[in-house]
Amino acid sequence: MNILSIDTSGDSSSISSKIGDDLLSFQISHQRKERPDWENLLNHIDIFSNEDIKRFDLLVFGRGPGSYTAIRSSATFLKAISHTNKIPLMAVSNMESLAYKYFQNNKTTDDISVLINSDIQDEFFYGKFNFNKKSKPHEELLTNKEAQYQALIASAEIIIGNGNDISNTEYLKSNAEDHLKLAEHMYDAKFEYKAIDANPVYLKPTNYKKAK
Repeated sequence: MNILSIDTSGDSSSISSKIGDDLLSFQISHQRKERPDWENLLNHIDIFSNEDIKRFDLLVFGRGPGSYTAIRSSATFLKAISHTNKIPLMAVSNMESLAYKYFQNNKTTDDISVLINSDIQDEFFYGKFNFNKKSKPHEELLTNKEAQYQALIASAEIIIGNGNDISNTEYLKSNAEDHLKLAEHMYDAKFEYKAIDANPVYLKPTNYKKAK
């Protein structure tokens, strides 16, 4: 399966493609509110035209939690490509792809807890994943960081992510290549996905108001 994956959830943009056994990835840092330079990203992994895009069987993006401007931009960009070229689109959780990266490297049978900082004081995103069980992944926004954080630290065996003071620095955030590998796993597991369900998760509520 040929896959194109994009992540723009924070202060960097990354892109990854897999065609056959050939994997290409590229990442660049920028301000969180900057929109990604799509042409630059695509060119770095040898995509120069819509004909190159048509080689892919699946499009993937990280749905967050992440920056409003950046995630919305990547979601809109890939939804347009998906619709135009009739290519399936999958949105993956940044927390789940980070957990899957840890699982791939360590082959643990334990639950993997992921903590991601929110942009709202005293709030953080929490996810729990186990890739050896058929249990549904659990994700939620916790709003009392001081108390709930200490409880999680005391009970969880494995904790990763940038919301954790004792986290392994190798597992602070996920990127497009991590999303691609998770998408392969989900596809092989016959996970059902629809483009209409590919909705972003933002680090803080939006203040969008429709103009009168």
